[in-house]
Amino acid sequence: MEGVARQSVCCFVFLVTLLGVLGNRDDFDAGNFLEKFGYLDDLAPGQSGHSESSTRDAIKEFQRFNGLRVTGRLNRPTIRKMQQPRCGLPDMVKPGERPARLRGGRARNNALNPQAFYAPGYKWKKNDLTYKVTGYTRQLAENQQQVAFRNALQKWSNVVPLNFRKVTSGTADMDIFFARRQHTDGPGNAFDGRGGTLAHAFFPGDHPISGDTHFDEDEQWTIGEDRGTNLEIVAAHEFGHALGLGHSNRPDALMAPYYQGYDPNYALHRDDIAGIQTLYGRGSGRVAGGSNGGGGGGGRGTTPRPRPTTTPAPRGRYCNVKFDAIAQNSDGYTYLFRRNRVYKLDSRGVVQASRTSSVFPRAPSTPGAAVYDRYRRQLFIFKGQRYWRYTNNRLDSGYPRSLPSDFHNARAAIQWSDRGIYLFTRNNYYVRWAEGLTRLSRGYPRAVRSFWRGAPTNIEAALQSNDGYYYIFKGRRYWKYNAGAQLQRGYPKDTRGAWLSCGTIKPR
Repeated sequence: MEGVARQSVCCFVFLVTLLGVLGNRDDFDAGNFLEKFGYLDDLAPGQSGHSESSTRDAIKEFQRFNGLRVTGRLNRPTIRKMQQPRCGLPDMVKPGERPARLRGGRARNNALNPQAFYAPGYKWKKNDLTYKVTGYTRQLAENQQQVAFRNALQKWSNVVPLNFRKVTSGTADMDIFFARRQHTDGPGNAFDGRGGTLAHAFFPGDHPISGDTHFDEDEQWTIGEDRGTNLEIVAAHEFGHALGLGHSNRPDALMAPYYQGYDPNYALHRDDIAGIQTLYGRGSGRVAGGSNGGGGGGGRGTTPRPRPTTTPAPRGRYCNVKFDAIAQNSDGYTYLFRRNRVYKLDSRGVVQASRTSSVFPRAPSTPGAAVYDRYRRQLFIFKGQRYWRYTNNRLDSGYPRSLPSDFHNARAAIQWSDRGIYLFTRNNYYVRWAEGLTRLSRGYPRAVRSFWRGAPTNIEAALQSNDGYYYIFKGRRYWKYNAGAQLQRGYPKDTRGAWLSCGTIKPR
């Protein structure tokens, strides 16, 4: 057991005794759990383990916070509670990081927000907020997800004077998407597969990811059903964090850390209301944008109808489109480039077809590659000896720029989980690229098949998707890889069904 292995001999014996009642559950690291969710301090450099007293106090704190009988022992009810599906945010600030007057104590409810230990008054400094969905799950229709997010926000705007407006372009206060495992938040915030951590959100502030809300794509997301995990209820909880609330120690509160199951009549607990009104005062706001409908919070706002700049594409019309390049973008859509045309895709296929230059000004026709840098939220297009950089579909000043000779003639591009951008070049090699590089990094070029086993020769397009998988395209077929670069069973497949809405649409 990894957590026990780090302990001193004395603490090792103590934890083994505590875990003895659990039977064969050595895969659960209770020490790591208590550190991750704020009950134990992280081990200092050179520290061999936590003391017996601090570990016992941490267990008591967890039991007290979650309404369990306080024993200081890792008994079955305690472990069962730890292993239930929950939010990925800590329940409180670690003991050593609390103000001196609060050390040894605990936050009682949201009105005394645990996150306020970091920055008192942790809240948005405005009452009009925007939100944008940059990555939907493929498990539910997009309009269902829009309704769920709208209804979840409405829960909060019903009790505080906050207004929420859905946007589809530009930068939003709250960026919402689904992801798998390691995504954009660093290794400490990686998702863990089905069960365990369901979602997480970032608190208000001045950093770029303030308000961002992420859901684990590996969960079984449902709407209006007892099975799986209800998207609207989890979203309402996470939006509470995005507005500045910490976890509540009231087990029946929406802001309690653990998922409580599907309730068609779920509502904010008085503890949730007291916490949010402490931050923003009493009153009510509105939610504008998205679709009306669904239970659990009606809508007051109206849905704006922007004038279309291009003609919507009939589903299934573009069955024979090949992929010159493909990339996701800051608006949450995927863009497929073919000659001088660009096709805007959602989870059901092509929704719009346009001349490339009308969407991406001065972009080249027949680009060699395209990639979206999700960390900087910029789209790069490559052709020949030059590259173009776009922010919110606007060409950045000073572009296009020239590429060093080692990076000429990219045929495809992909962003891997380590934030690196890789260009697939001719002759079945790939190189690591970043702006400012004037020559190849050490160890490059590398053979494509040395990493992407089973990949085709002369790759034509590549994509990292918000679903946590990586896609490689050639002709009318595509290959699907997980984060370990393992080709998924049953691939390659035909692009026409899964990507272009032709024939029977199958999951990707």
